[in-house]
Amino acid sequence: MLKFLEGVKVVELGSHIAVPKAGRLLAEWGASVVKVEPPQGEAWRVIGNSYGTPYTDDCNPIFQAPNSHKKDIAINLKNEQGREVLMKLLADADVFITNTRLKGLQKLGLAYEDLKDRFPRLIYAHFSGYGAVGPEKDRPGFDIAAYWAKAGMPLEWCTAETGPSRPLPGFGDSTVATVLLSGVLAALYGREKTGKGEYLQASLYGCALWFNSSGIVQAQYQPENAYPKSRYDQPTPYHAIYQTKDGDYFFFSIPTWDNAYDKLLTMMGLAQYIGDPRFATLAACRENLRFIIPEFDKAFHSMTTEEVRAGFDSMDCVFEVVADAQSIVHDKQAWENGYLQKITMENGTEVVIPTTPVQFASAELPEFELAPQIGGDSKEILAGLGYDQNSIDELFGNRAIL
Repeated sequence: MLKFLEGVKVVELGSHIAVPKAGRLLAEWGASVVKVEPPQGEAWRVIGNSYGTPYTDDCNPIFQAPNSHKKDIAINLKNEQGREVLMKLLADADVFITNTRLKGLQKLGLAYEDLKDRFPRLIYAHFSGYGAVGPEKDRPGFDIAAYWAKAGMPLEWCTAETGPSRPLPGFGDSTVATVLLSGVLAALYGREKTGKGEYLQASLYGCALWFNSSGIVQAQYQPENAYPKSRYDQPTPYHAIYQTKDGDYFFFSIPTWDNAYDKLLTMMGLAQYIGDPRFATLAACRENLRFIIPEFDKAFHSMTTEEVRAGFDSMDCVFEVVADAQSIVHDKQAWENGYLQKITMENGTEVVIPTTPVQFASAELPEFELAPQIGGDSKEILAGLGYDQNSIDELFGNRAIL
């Protein structure tokens, strides 16, 4: 079992995906993570209603990936006694991680300025939509807006003929979770040297710009070639997306085009164009894409997916069929590398979910633990904080704790 972070205590006041997934990774790597939820539970518990997946107490598969391996306490933070319970949790915590909006934290007395002197060794990680300052700092920011739309990717990843597509919500959040995790780990390492806590921030918008750095730099040198581009206005023939006889879309890449185009044309049954100056160099291809791309379309449409795959494999060329989620669940490569796992929900339903993507040679991942129920560990956590039974009963009676 992984115990790299054994002894690290994390208090997570998070909802949706970015903060909970960072907490999940910390938990799976050995940290003790306490998820703090409002009495009604956080919003991601019922997101299955929008996605067509179950979201009952005994079968909530979409809630598992961000929230397994944690303990859970439900606290009414508008209640003074509830806030005091949180303060007791933070008293010996190493990390406090939250995506509650700054205004809400300030109203509750939970902003960094409120806690830094009381808990000088605490690493306080705050995650927001648009950043901690500026005219948009208080705006709500799901990843579809603050990550995808604000950073421009939907226009870069489509063609002028099709217009932008709408990514699945949560994908951007998941990428950002790894950045947030990196910051927390760096702060923990830094505290070993200084003995002092840290305040760190990350945002959907800031991380999206980081991940889209190539596009942002490129735009400064090619302002006349604004996105979205036409399918026939690409830097290379392989930037266009093609389809096989079987109807499968695929991507391929040949960076050494000038030295390999003849092999590609032979594989495609277009050997008559070997030596044709329109095909021989990438520079020439760019001038002739309206001729080349339709020729490639016809060639690939005449080949089965397996024929295309075998051809690119024989060239040792970067190639992949665009998969659908249904086929991924059965992908042999994913299963043999341990990238997928089958879990059993409380009601006995089995579901496949991705595993933590980092593997360590010296230790295996712990056995999967289902995400906790709302307040499922409240009494145990309160007892661990030193509350006696009468005090626990009072907290529940006053609706400070669920």
